[in-house]
Amino acid sequence: MIRFIVAVDRKGGIAKHGFMPWNIPADEAYFTEKTKSLGGNVMTGGVTFREAYNGTPLADRENFILTHDSSPIPGATVVNDINSFLDGFKNDLWVAGGSKVFEEILDKADELYLTHIDADFACDQFFPLFSEINEAFELDSKSEPEEQNGFHFYYAIYRRKAT
Repeated sequence: MIRFIVAVDRKGGIAKHGFMPWNIPADEAYFTEKTKSLGGNVMTGGVTFREAYNGTPLADRENFILTHDSSPIPGATVVNDINSFLDGFKNDLWVAGGSKVFEEILDKADELYLTHIDADFACDQFFPLFSEINEAFELDSKSEPEEQNGFHFYYAIYRRKAT
């Protein structure tokens, strides 16, 4: 099963200048808890890995970095061909960004774990097809609204509609 996990602002923004423009520790804890569960395998793109994670693999998870660079990354597996990787990978996989990685394999996603933040951060990176999620996915569950550091948000899980 392929699960995406990402926080989005009300316009589907996920990053600004390579970083998330919000500070919500509860969402970071949610991300950590979810990505350590159900296999603990996490894929990110090279830019997200370098900029958002400071080039440090996520602790206690198997890290897969999708990049054109074939240089080894200590503590992670470098993936240069996403289709070959997915064809041979039979375990659960969390996909944690960035926007190009989401876009490249959105058609293969089974579930979306989205943290919806009720704000506009003028992001320059966006979750692909954000406005069209309900066409291919259906809302499975939604948390009660929460607030932290002045940010209002909720967690939602979407499952791909049966075809």
